[in-house]
Amino acid sequence: MKKLVMLAFAMLLGSTLFAQMNEIRGKVGSDAYHDQDITLFSIEDGEPVEVAKTKLAEDGSFGFLFTPAYEGFYVIGWTDFPRGKFPIYFKKGDKAEVSIYNKSIKFVGKQTPENTILFSWIQLTESLKNKSLYFADNSTFRDFFPQFTNVAAKAEEFRKTINTKNAGFNELMKKVTGYDLDLYALNFMRSPRSEYPKKEELIPYYNTIVSKDKFNNDEVLRMLYGKRFMDLYADYAVQGRSTLDNRLTFFNSDKVKGAYVLSTGLAIKQVKNYAQFQAVVETYGKYFQSEYQKKAVEKLSSKYYSAETGAKPAANFTYPDQNDKMVSLSDFKGKVVLVDVWATWCGPCKQEIPSLKVLEKEFEGKDIVFISVSLDEEKDRQKWKNMVKDMNLEGVQLFASGWSKITQDYDIKAIPRFMVFDKKGNVVTVDAPRPSNPKLKELLLSELSKNQEAVLGTK
Repeated sequence: MKKLVMLAFAMLLGSTLFAQMNEIRGKVGSDAYHDQDITLFSIEDGEPVEVAKTKLAEDGSFGFLFTPAYEGFYVIGWTDFPRGKFPIYFKKGDKAEVSIYNKSIKFVGKQTPENTILFSWIQLTESLKNKSLYFADNSTFRDFFPQFTNVAAKAEEFRKTINTKNAGFNELMKKVTGYDLDLYALNFMRSPRSEYPKKEELIPYYNTIVSKDKFNNDEVLRMLYGKRFMDLYADYAVQGRSTLDNRLTFFNSDKVKGAYVLSTGLAIKQVKNYAQFQAVVETYGKYFQSEYQKKAVEKLSSKYYSAETGAKPAANFTYPDQNDKMVSLSDFKGKVVLVDVWATWCGPCKQEIPSLKVLEKEFEGKDIVFISVSLDEEKDRQKWKNMVKDMNLEGVQLFASGWSKITQDYDIKAIPRFMVFDKKGNVVTVDAPRPSNPKLKELLLSELSKNQEAVLGTK
């Protein structure tokens, strides 16, 4: 009887968990691409990021079961732009059924209130979208402008129908309708056409696109093609040659500015080496607000650093100490630096602590700094703080919250790892001997001696 009760409870728990997951199923009609698969994307900083991919059944049907990382727009479609991408709005536990054919999507059967509204907007603007983004039927301004004016007029009435019980969706959807129209208007003018309008032939809508209050918040980063729209908007707002700083004045949100800096060719795409990349981060790093942006910066940092040849500058890192004060490697330029990468769970790391303490005592008063960086996970932060205190660990103690930037930049796959940097902030070695090996002391003395000789030579 007890087993039956436990089994029933497990089945109930399983059905509850299943009910909390999101489901999207549908069917892809056969077209020129003869698709074999389809992809589910999340939207990160205005661009689609793959969540999962599945093969289509023989009849074109497919399904996804997933737990959403956030409430908002997700995307179903393909990586290749011409094959199409379509937004779907999801709250936790939502379900949706769709039919896709030839760059067109239909929501099938009963839908959530949010997707009912979204589908109505898709139907209203689908022809404009296709003409703008896919250059359908070689459309020119002569047919596009009248149709656009008609849809833009209907959009005002459409926004009045966005009144679901989901206030967050209502606000976002109203904003997105405006962004979509701006995107279609701007992209149309930037794509290949057989005929282009003269300035006096532009419809009045183009005079309304630029507004100082358009990007007061981050909604543009939650929409499909958000980054594309930001690029087009900045080009249109500041026509001709201009600086990145000038273009950033048209975005009020720091998070949006960060996304634009990372996407535009005016900054990142012009970087040739690690030093240039560090200069960009120094100038615009305050704008990189989201975890997605921070990870993108770390990935780029590792890319440029690993490509460096010759005398390498140190790849900078910044982590909190035991008092939660943020400390960077670059803070110690002018001193020789020994970095110890370790963790509280690492036996060989802890075996080196007594030898490291002896080394620290021997170099006391010298131009050398000892930095220990723990790779313990966030959940073990207090355990790390306790060990720092209980073992009376000296030097600079930093917490990296797992295998983060420092391990990527310096290709650290095992610990302990000891690294030495000179007074100019350049790499001496990223794989130094351990403190228990006398060769580490010799290496540090050699670096101090080099720097001392350089100082004497200038007198």
